[in-house]
Amino acid sequence: MLHYKAEEEFQSDSMVAIKTICDYRNEEIHDHDFVEIVYIIEGASRHIINGEEFSVKAGDLLFINYGCTHAFTLEDKFVAYNLMIRVDYFTKNMIKDDNLFYMLTLTSFEKIQHELNDKSPLVSFDYSERDDIYSLFKNIETELNDNELGKSLILDSYINIILCKIFRKILVKDSDKDLLIPQDILDYINAHFNEKISLNDLSQRCFYNPAYFSRLFKKAFNMSFTDYIMDIRLKHCCELLRNSDYTIDKIIEECGFSDRNTFYERFKNKYGCTPSEYRNT
Repeated sequence: MLHYKAEEEFQSDSMVAIKTICDYRNEEIHDHDFVEIVYIIEGASRHIINGEEFSVKAGDLLFINYGCTHAFTLEDKFVAYNLMIRVDYFTKNMIKDDNLFYMLTLTSFEKIQHELNDKSPLVSFDYSERDDIYSLFKNIETELNDNELGKSLILDSYINIILCKIFRKILVKDSDKDLLIPQDILDYINAHFNEKISLNDLSQRCFYNPAYFSRLFKKAFNMSFTDYIMDIRLKHCCELLRNSDYTIDKIIEECGFSDRNTFYERFKNKYGCTPSEYRNT
């Protein structure tokens, strides 16, 4: 079994490292003496952590504690951020009276480790959260590469936010949208967002009256069903603008927009720029 060590993966005395995984290569079983946070941007894979298998896709995140055994098999082109953090970082930077760990009455990383090891290492972020999560990892990558003034302070802030979002998912029981809208319905929407999806058809799938289903959707996501679909389409447009050389017309078609003018209007209202301007930023 391979053993990855921080002294080999991190630059000098750096507490944090990040790299992009973009490969078709499987990873054999290994462990490491640092914490690893893997956020999947594109593709799908199967990860085995401490003997337990997890299927992951875009929007999923794995919190892999130090000392855990880990391997993965790719099912498609796989793109992910791999954020690596030394264990000492948590003790020196994260254990403070006014942060999340204090609120959870966890006063050392050993206690955090014990708590996390009883939970699933997999958390999933829905479409309304993914842009924010992606930006946090991207910003960490930028800070590590640019070495500007205040680098450590800014890195601490980004990592704090990521960890808090992870621990909210891992340690706090969900009581809102996941209980309101069945997960298989959300999975169906995410898989077919570029097709014509009817609220009536979806409500029948989960045996709800359409009007009641519409109200549930508004309560769960603070937006109408139509706006939710539109939001998914726009976010997928952004992914294609960032990661493909498709023409704008091809992207409009791929994302399920039937009206070009509506697409431009919606895009400009949400992002404050045209698709071409977004691509060139």
